[in-house]
Amino acid sequence: MLTTPLTSAADTIELPLASIGERFSTLRIVNPAADNAILRSMERYGQIMPVVVSEIADNDYQLLDGFKRLRGAGVLRMKTLKGRIMRLNIRAGKAALVQLNWVGKSINSMEEALVVHSLFHEDSLSQVEIATLLGRHKSWVCRRIALIDRLCDEGQEQIQLGLLPISMSRELVKLPRGNQEALLEAITRCHLSCRETGKLVEELQNRPEREHRDLLRRPREILRQDDHLDLTASNLFSPLVRTIHCKLLCLERQCLSASFTVQTTEFGQFEEEEERFLHTCCREALRTLEQTVKAFRQNVPPESETER
Repeated sequence: MLTTPLTSAADTIELPLASIGERFSTLRIVNPAADNAILRSMERYGQIMPVVVSEIADNDYQLLDGFKRLRGAGVLRMKTLKGRIMRLNIRAGKAALVQLNWVGKSINSMEEALVVHSLFHEDSLSQVEIATLLGRHKSWVCRRIALIDRLCDEGQEQIQLGLLPISMSRELVKLPRGNQEALLEAITRCHLSCRETGKLVEELQNRPEREHRDLLRRPREILRQDDHLDLTASNLFSPLVRTIHCKLLCLERQCLSASFTVQTTEFGQFEEEEERFLHTCCREALRTLEQTVKAFRQNVPPESETER
């Protein structure tokens, strides 16, 4: 963890906007709604909290905390902002960016991933070194790196610019990188919500690849048709059969989804204890499935006997 303290309140200085660098801005995600809220606050009350900068070199101030305030000041044509100074190198500055925003709970998992990914690929720190620097477990670091590595470039760009909700990243990374751009195009063209995108991803995982193009061409129409077909088929039978059918259908979809996730997961990111835990869960799930099949066989006579 970083121990370099902020300057005291007495050391708060007026920083010309032109002197504040935004080298680390690519590690934060634009949130238009939050930007507007800060802008309205600054219009009414002025700057309440100072920004935090790191003096990388003499008079080279790089912003660590206060990107929304800086953008708001630009809109309001302010000349200066109150700022506090930390004296850190590039690596420590990136770590401070995360830790400063942990305090205010104003950083999300995607932004954490951007910082960790940058420390790993651009600054050549090992996962153990990053974990030590941020005070986190190595598996946490590995998961954050994987989140960026598994997300296509276009998806990263849209999320960073605030054009796509961060929650969409969790749906996108369920597909291979090569399939994500076609999904992004469908999301944008059809204005799909995160919930609708989740259902679409589930269908893509559960259907053969030859059907993917048609599904992505008219996702809402096909998803509505599937819901109608499931409902029509189940309505032909008694309430108890419909209940069992619904549970089995959910079970099948969950199994297919779990299978897809396991196949596309890099298990090297887990600790040995975590892998043993997942193996145990898998065996227990298989045992439950076998019990379900056994119970069904005991209660339903073979087809040959019902025909006699």
